[in-house]
Amino acid sequence: MINDSMTKSHFVLQVLSGSEYRFISVGDLFMEALEAHENDVIGKNVKEILPKFAQELFLKKCKEAIHKNKTVQWQENEPLRSGFGLSIFSVDPLFDMEGNCLYLVGEASFLINKRLVKIDSDFGEKQWNNIINTIGDPIFVKDDQSRLLVVNDAFCTIFGLSRLDILGKTLADDVDVQERGDFLKIDRKVLETGEENVNEESLTVRGGETRFISTKKSRFVDKEGNKYLVGIIRDITDRKKAEQELKLSKEYTDKLLMSMQEGLIMVDLQGKIIMVNESTCDILGYTRDELIGMELPYPFAKLEDFRRILTMQERVAEGETPSFQIEFIRKNGEAFDATFLTGNITDDKGNVIALFGTMKDISEEIRYKRTLEENAIKSKKKKEVILKLASLVGHDLNDSFKQITKLASETLHVERVSVWSFNSDKSEILCENLYTQSNSLHTKGMVLTKADNPKYFEELDKNQAVLIENVLTNEVTQQFAEDYLIPNRIISLMDVFINSTNGYFGIICFEHVGKVPWAWTQDELQFASSIANIVSLMIESNERKIAESKLIDSNLQLEKANEELNVLRNKLEQENIYLRNELDLVFNFEEMVYGSVEFSNVLTEIEKVAPTNATVLLLGESGTGKELLARAIHNVSVRNKKPLIKVNCSAIPRELLESELFGHKKGSFTGAISDKIGKFELADGGTLFLDEIGELPLEMQPKILRFLQEGEIEVVGGTGIKKLDVRIIAATNRNLKEEIEKKQFREDLYFRLNVFPIEVPPLRNRKEDIPLLVEHFVDKFNKEYNKSIKYVSDAAMEKLKAYNWPGNIRELENLIERASILNNGETLLIPGFESATQLEKMPITAKNLSLDTIQRNHIISVLEKCDWKISGPNSASELLELKPSTLRDKMSKLGIKK
Repeated sequence: MINDSMTKSHFVLQVLSGSEYRFISVGDLFMEALEAHENDVIGKNVKEILPKFAQELFLKKCKEAIHKNKTVQWQENEPLRSGFGLSIFSVDPLFDMEGNCLYLVGEASFLINKRLVKIDSDFGEKQWNNIINTIGDPIFVKDDQSRLLVVNDAFCTIFGLSRLDILGKTLADDVDVQERGDFLKIDRKVLETGEENVNEESLTVRGGETRFISTKKSRFVDKEGNKYLVGIIRDITDRKKAEQELKLSKEYTDKLLMSMQEGLIMVDLQGKIIMVNESTCDILGYTRDELIGMELPYPFAKLEDFRRILTMQERVAEGETPSFQIEFIRKNGEAFDATFLTGNITDDKGNVIALFGTMKDISEEIRYKRTLEENAIKSKKKKEVILKLASLVGHDLNDSFKQITKLASETLHVERVSVWSFNSDKSEILCENLYTQSNSLHTKGMVLTKADNPKYFEELDKNQAVLIENVLTNEVTQQFAEDYLIPNRIISLMDVFINSTNGYFGIICFEHVGKVPWAWTQDELQFASSIANIVSLMIESNERKIAESKLIDSNLQLEKANEELNVLRNKLEQENIYLRNELDLVFNFEEMVYGSVEFSNVLTEIEKVAPTNATVLLLGESGTGKELLARAIHNVSVRNKKPLIKVNCSAIPRELLESELFGHKKGSFTGAISDKIGKFELADGGTLFLDEIGELPLEMQPKILRFLQEGEIEVVGGTGIKKLDVRIIAATNRNLKEEIEKKQFREDLYFRLNVFPIEVPPLRNRKEDIPLLVEHFVDKFNKEYNKSIKYVSDAAMEKLKAYNWPGNIRELENLIERASILNNGETLLIPGFESATQLEKMPITAKNLSLDTIQRNHIISVLEKCDWKISGPNSASELLELKPSTLRDKMSKLGIKK
């Protein structure tokens, strides 16, 4: 093979996605072997250029070079074309700083016959420049003195220098003096050993911007033994900044995860724990080293929950994010309830690579919830007991005492509950009823005297309630410990005063039996006080019954005396007036005049609710006396020594309403020249009457609701909240349920106001009260206008009772006032209610029920209906079924004239 020789040709491949490699530079001999021109090769991929028999091995070796990151050489025995024998290829991968292969620089060696092929193995400066300038990363060649011999365009660009400024020079002078030795040391080491070096460094060239670069350097030795340094540079400034930001972000994330109050557990797809935070260690009681690496089943989970945990992990791995509650066991064996929120972590291709869950110990929440539920049950039971006991008001007092002591004992789980009464001079107390829970027995008759127990009586009188946790060591109870407390094994007691109309009736006593003292709570004291209030109502009701019984006896005696006495009519009328005044003492409540059952029922409800602090809602038409009822509730309540403040919600402009109710600070708005105390604060300790509550603007309703819920207000322009003790009485003539449906009134506010609703009946539903009201108003205006009206006709009274009274009592009062002003005589002439019989004297306080009077009134009524037509069709005689002559005789006899 004398005429044969190995000739080399270079090529460069650009690495694209997948397994595509595109030619960007090809030597002339390689194109000769391919029988192709440059335009046919440049830009085409390997599969388009090489023969099919060479493609598979060529692509395989290219992939191998990239995968191993080193030069790969192989032999292709089949010639690419006739005249070319053995072919040897080699490719060397060129990577960027992120590890991505950008180019493959290759060399093709051919065994060729010189006689057949013209050899042109000169790679040429032009071709070499094309290759290196096509590469985007900076490339350089240095001699053995680190002087730059070759650079590409990218190298000039990164440092902002031209080749004239670079070639034949070293960059060592541009490096910091302290780093210059290391800079040249790396070059010398690569040149001496031939070991490839990759180094990251910061570099500032000739006053330019400091750049972070990664440099890959290798040695090249030519045929003459000259050593050269070949290198590629990657600008990693942006990457370095990103790494720093990523590092800071990671540190922040790590600190955030570690500072989470919830526990964080991360596991791989097999359930092995790979990360936990500090909260997880605190919750479970294990160290991080103990938890990391734990595999299923976990020691802190119950074995019976193993299948459930596996199922949850499978769901999370499939992309679901379920939340669940589970019971775990701490390292010390303590069980606790925890909630889990789960999720998964995926790689950049969306594949799940890990699972995580945030854990929260909710044992305290569950215990608190159970406590709330238990308290709610207890509160509900107490409420039911109080309502049940309240229904006993008016019943037999001894039977009521039995039920009270029994129910109170069962509700508070106290062994002994008793009711005691004072004697007349409050020098001793007598047990009216004692219930003992262990044997369900009721007893009575025990007595404690002030002379023997002065400290106990002084404590009662001073505080109106005595709460003692240990009666055996307390000086207040030591005086009767030996005779009463110790024999009955009483260790703790709570005594609360019971009021009555005559002062203090006595006490209700709760006595705890046992060895361990009972610490009485505020809730228990409040319950005991509520029971004491109910007993007070019972006592007062019983006293009222006795008074009513005595009054009834007195009335019977008066009626009997009236039957026996045959006196003049005027004297009888005066006695009737006196009797009416006496009756008013019984039936009149505060300033109210009534006699009807409907209004009496309203006052009975008021008597029940007045001593409490419950919110009252008065419902009824305008003019029915709702304000008067509100004052009555306040006057008979325990708050009567404090003010009753009235607010008409419809009379105050919307923009001033908040200031009126809650007050304001100076300067809080235009015109606020000084501090102002609101109506709520003025009513502190007393009662606030919110009239026309249905007119309250929607924006103000949440503020009223907040007070009803929390008992606190915010002053306009203030910086804090104020706690107030105010009882609310509200009134409205609107249908609040309809207002709720119209979105004009908040439903939650309605429920807060509707604790104790009272329907006030209109005057048309209590017409039996009209005569009493007329008499009351006539007497009032007689005094006010110096009148002497004494009489009103039955006909006028009947017309008043037949009238519908759309304006209710207010309309009636105005009518009587106008009539009183217009009248100068003794008979009341009512405008719009005149009749012929008004001219006759009829006493206001008594009806004339004689047969003649009844006939006369009936005939006049029929005559007026028939326009005084006596005979003929549709006449009075026809309606009365009398002959005209008979009717005329009766009219003459009874003095009826038109």
